[in-house]
Amino acid sequence: MKSVNFEFLRPVNGLLANLAGLAEGVLHVDPGSALTRLRSFAEELTKTIYSEERLPRLPQSTFYDLVKSPVFTACASSSLVHQINFLRIQGNETAHGGEGDVRTARSALKTAHELAKYMAVKYYGLVHSDLPAFVEVKDPTTALNALQKSVASYEKDLAQQQAELQRVLEQ
Repeated sequence: MKSVNFEFLRPVNGLLANLAGLAEGVLHVDPGSALTRLRSFAEELTKTIYSEERLPRLPQSTFYDLVKSPVFTACASSSLVHQINFLRIQGNETAHGGEGDVRTARSALKTAHELAKYMAVKYYGLVHSDLPAFVEVKDPTTALNALQKSVASYEKDLAQQQAELQRVLEQ
């Protein structure tokens, strides 16, 4: 799925681009699902850092274990760990029954974008100034509502025209 904000990652890490794109796709329709997908994005990003930095890890490590590991916190800034934890915690809440809300999901999407830019510069050799700024994801329901109102208006006009035509035919 093509994303609004993460296409710059696709050539170098399609999985991260897909996870973030899926989160964008459901942001306004199901913000809880968007948060859960962003949690998956953060987990894959963490595993990628482990791989890129050649950090040791146990095969059965949980996402929490990976983020809290001293080997990870020694190589990652506290800001990076904080951003990853934000996505992890928000996604865990929705994965275990929480509904989530658009405001939180939008904030999480912005955080994921910052993490994606970090990965692009640090590990994939992209230049920060070449990376796109975050663009708000449009709410498709707004366009749908406008379209439905437009269709309703056309249907009303058509009904009036048909009634007028029927009146003329009867005369």
